Amino acid sequence: MLRIIFFITQLILLVGFAVWLSDNPGQIEINWLDYEIETHFSVFLIVIAFIFFGLWFIYYIFNMILSAPKTFLDRRKNRRQSEGYKALTLGMAAVAAGDKDEAIRMSRKANKLIKDPSVTRLLSAQTATLNGDEAAAVNYFNALSEDHETEFVGLLGLMRQAMANQDPTRLLELTKKAHKKRPESVFVCETLFSLQTKAADWENAQNTLTDAVRRKVKTEIVATGPRVTIYTARALVFKNNDMVLEATQYADKALNENKNFIPAAILRATLIKKPLKERKVVRVLEDIISSNPHRELIINYLNLWSEETPLQRFQRLQKVTMKSLNTVQGQLILAEIALDAELWGEARKNLDGISSDDMTSHGYRLMARIEQREKNDEKEARRWLEMSITAKNDHFWTCNSCGATSDEWAALCGNCGSFDMLTWKVPPRVSTLSNRITFNAPEEQFEIIEQ
Repeated sequence: MLRIIFFITQLILLVGFAVWLSDNPGQIEINWLDYEIETHFSVFLIVIAFIFFGLWFIYYIFNMILSAPKTFLDRRKNRRQSEGYKALTLGMAAVAAGDKDEAIRMSRKANKLIKDPSVTRLLSAQTATLNGDEAAAVNYFNALSEDHETEFVGLLGLMRQAMANQDPTRLLELTKKAHKKRPESVFVCETLFSLQTKAADWENAQNTLTDAVRRKVKTEIVATGPRVTIYTARALVFKNNDMVLEATQYADKALNENKNFIPAAILRATLIKKPLKERKVVRVLEDIISSNPHRELIINYLNLWSEETPLQRFQRLQKVTMKSLNTVQGQLILAEIALDAELWGEARKNLDGISSDDMTSHGYRLMARIEQREKNDEKEARRWLEMSITAKNDHFWTCNSCGATSDEWAALCGNCGSFDMLTWKVPPRVSTLSNRITFNAPEEQFEIIEQ
């Protein structure tokens, strides 16, 4: 719009000037040597304009002739670069498609046409990797990493090489450099966090996770689960090193973020020395037990009152688990504690409340113990034990990655090393058994040993 207004303004001024000239033609007289020229002012202006245009045209032609070789060379260079970048694009596409021969051909063509090696190094590196030439690929990626503009790309390539070679030490070194260069990279951040957790480097893993949330690489919701696991893992390390205060602090941090995280609750229960002075924490544990009656948590909870009799322990547990009496786990642990108190009727009542479809191996073994201890009926007890062999598996800490089981929770799977993968559930298979049955053949006696 502004251009149109400017053009119209110029046109108006030009027309106005022309009209003014026609109204005021004037006379120009030129005396030079023996010549005398007399003409109108407007004609004089036209002659001057033609002279100026002629001089400009001569200059233009002369300059075009002088610059012709350079123009030819520039056009040839641009054409070569255009063909080179086309070859570069086709080469990267061939790498993505896994076409080794085409990638090699396009890489050679791009290197021939594009004289800037920094542009073609990535294609050369990717082609070398595709061709299985690891040494050449490493050289190219090293060259990329030494250039400020392509450093990050080079580091990524070297990281992938280290992954392929299963070299965690080298991979960690490269990942730290890449994270320092570009901390907002999701791939780099997740790789660094994974390496730190696998190495049980909980402090640095926590720092990496905090930085990822701050830079919006991870959301607060996504980060909560891993952070709670790290808190619990750090608390466990402190506890094992007899650093009770630090262990308590980190266990509390875990429960503050997720009050139903059973591993943190179990650990926190073991750190209570005087339950009367820590009533607030005890109430938290009781709330957890009420909604999730985990056996290990309940055992540690009851151990807080070691002076109590088995009957008192049962009565205390009965009050706490009122809300969870309809759950299989709640009924099993109540039956177990009732059996210890020799409350045979209460033990039977809780076990009878579990349907045959939900009854676990542990439940059948408890029935066997009741028959043995209450009635000394070894035949009936043996029948229950036989049923336990083919019964539904009990809950274990089960790795969601490899399926391995463990009696105790850990931040890392003891089998595959996966982080934050152990959950309390019925496993697809049982690789670690916590119960064994021994028989005394000569006396036809047997005992059930609970670990």
